[in-house]
Amino acid sequence: MMKSRVFALLLSGLMSIGAVSATEIKPLPGQTAVRVCADGFNLPYSNKKLEGFDNKIAAIIGEELGLPVEYTWFPQRIGFSRNTIKKVDPKTGRFLCDVAMSVPNERGMLSPTTSYFSSIEAMVYRSNEGYELNQVSDVAKVSSEQKKLVVGLFDRGVATEALLNNGLAEQVKYYQFMSGDAQVNAGRIVEKELASGAIDVAFLWGPIAGYYASQSDVAMTVVPLNELGKNFVFTFGMGVRHQDKKWKEVLNLILEKRKDDITAILADYNFPSLENVKPSAKRKHK
Repeated sequence: MMKSRVFALLLSGLMSIGAVSATEIKPLPGQTAVRVCADGFNLPYSNKKLEGFDNKIAAIIGEELGLPVEYTWFPQRIGFSRNTIKKVDPKTGRFLCDVAMSVPNERGMLSPTTSYFSSIEAMVYRSNEGYELNQVSDVAKVSSEQKKLVVGLFDRGVATEALLNNGLAEQVKYYQFMSGDAQVNAGRIVEKELASGAIDVAFLWGPIAGYYASQSDVAMTVVPLNELGKNFVFTFGMGVRHQDKKWKEVLNLILEKRKDDITAILADYNFPSLENVKPSAKRKHK
């Protein structure tokens, strides 16, 4: 019985691979470039030097289609979609760009492709400080037994409730998520505030936490907040306009064919582990 089940799984996998390879991946009629909507100052996702993981994944799309990758740059803020993928250039009569990267895997303003990454909030602190933090309650424990830790948190951060429940309200230093400068992103809370000692521990989105901690000259430890539960794991794909169904099909084919390459790219950006995420009965809110 077990051998039959294993054989069936192997056969299913081979059929899936065959289906992707048998379907020719080619540009849409009239398509001359992979036109990406992105933020030029938003590492680890993207930047104008093409150093982000989304830049590298977009390059894979271009490679598969044999097309150059072109960018429309706009800050990843309120109005991003309206000013990029949904905006028509009055000179050409065409939309400015055709795919937005790292879009929540829920149908909204855009239609999402198959997802290509998931993550959760994380806690970051300086290593070699003489204490270890494995969960939010450890911040309270260290604060009462060793030193009062200053906690850095973005306004309305996901970890807010857990911090308040652990009696840490007076130790939280709040930061505005979007600064007045569109070239400065959330990584600053690790890159500057935590590294300089202005705060002792930071709570922020996992991919940003992992990337900026790994780039810092100051040794840092990143702990995924898997204690928050599965409802706080959020998944992302690419976003296209709802009417662009054929384009979405092409992107999904590429995501399936090149999933191993995409996984390898993401591994270079130090995403926090999602092992042992606790079950959660709470509703998602982000």
